[in-house]
Amino acid sequence: MPIRTRLTFLYASLLGVALLMFGAATLSVLNWTLRRQVDDTLLEAAEDVRVAAIYGADPTSSGEPVLGELFMAQINRLNAPGLFAQIWLYDPQTNLAYAYGSSWSLLSMSYNGALDAKALGSEGITRRDVFIEGDHLRVVTVPLMVNNQLRGYIQTGSSLRTIDAALDRLLKIMLGGGAITLSAALLFGEYLTRRALRPIDTIAQTARQITAADDLSLRIPYKSEDELGELTETFNQTLERLERLFNAQRRFVADVSHEMRTPLTAIRGNVSLMARIGYDDESMTAIDGEARRMTRLVEDLLLLAKADAGRMPLETALVELDTLVLETYNQARLLSDSVTVRLGQIDQVQVMGDSDRLKQLLLNLVTNGLKYTPAGGEVSLSIRRDEGWVMVDVCDTGVGIPTEDLPNIFDRFYRVDKARSRAMGGTGLGLSIAKWIAEAHGGDLTVQSVVDEGSTFTLKLPLVPDDVPHDALRKTIPHARAIRNLSSRGR
Repeated sequence: MPIRTRLTFLYASLLGVALLMFGAATLSVLNWTLRRQVDDTLLEAAEDVRVAAIYGADPTSSGEPVLGELFMAQINRLNAPGLFAQIWLYDPQTNLAYAYGSSWSLLSMSYNGALDAKALGSEGITRRDVFIEGDHLRVVTVPLMVNNQLRGYIQTGSSLRTIDAALDRLLKIMLGGGAITLSAALLFGEYLTRRALRPIDTIAQTARQITAADDLSLRIPYKSEDELGELTETFNQTLERLERLFNAQRRFVADVSHEMRTPLTAIRGNVSLMARIGYDDESMTAIDGEARRMTRLVEDLLLLAKADAGRMPLETALVELDTLVLETYNQARLLSDSVTVRLGQIDQVQVMGDSDRLKQLLLNLVTNGLKYTPAGGEVSLSIRRDEGWVMVDVCDTGVGIPTEDLPNIFDRFYRVDKARSRAMGGTGLGLSIAKWIAEAHGGDLTVQSVVDEGSTFTLKLPLVPDDVPHDALRKTIPHARAIRNLSSRGR
């Protein structure tokens, strides 16, 4: 069953229950109110009869009520449509006998029975519903006390025919109105749910179009401030991210194919040349260089693949980052004679991390600066504290990076100058690996660059305060959250 149908029936069911409860409450309150008014009227009539009987009592006969013409005239004044009164008195043998009744009633004139026989003999006032010859009556029975002695009973009754007819008519109106209301609610609810869930149909249709056309550039054309608008925006953001990842994967596969094909082509070419002319030192050197380059490429790809799969935990411990910077500086001085490597500000700091990976990150940044800095240029390293963070700057005076290339500089196999990068022996993965290592340690890696002036790569890592002991136990932490937690506890 479609969700819109379920929602419509649920809405109609709740409305039906609400109408049923409201109708039942309305009928109950109205019935109670009308019966209360009838009871009050009957009690007033019974009181008038009682007063007339007491004033008409004969003092010479121990206060026996006397039903003379004046008394009967007073009782007959109680006549009203649907109102009937009876007086039952005790005879000398203490038996109740019918004494008098009002001349008008809805009952047949031949009926002389009690309006409510069960109430005769009761000690107090009673109120009961009775049925006499098919008529529904409300009867009130009041004891007749004369000189503090029980002399009989007064019964006043009123037909409930009008009230029953009104309640029956109201019930039919409520049932008919409820049926019409529920029918309208079903139709209107179906319309509202169809309109409210229309964006979901659009999402499903767009998803089918994406699947059929294999086109991740499609977006859902729905904008609103409600929950469905937020769902649509989230879905569009997901599509945008999937499109970006899909394009990146496609470029990655193309780049990997090209990068692997280039050294293989060079190796095969040199092997073919030696097959014709025999052993050649220059060809063997070229083969060895291309094989080493392909080995580095495969190793870097395996490292990033393990990192993406989350199967590369960090062996973390307290690391004196200033010592790693000095080691990187000493190693970088041996990598290039034409470019000067120097140290800037060096603060003594410690971080929680994997020393081998952090050193790999620093070497990647320094090697990248040496590759793109012409002879006579300079590469500098510095390390400083900044409000609970460690900032490592690797600056060079190289060719710089164009502004439009900065957002993609950490993408895999992305090169600003592809021909020049391959000639320098790079794999296009060094900065991607450096970025991953930084983020795995709870930090970040950013770059600022100006063309023909140079670039500055800044590594940001959580600082571990100096009061944390250096002999902390080593432990394996598969993600960077624990590193940030340790840093925040120390501050």
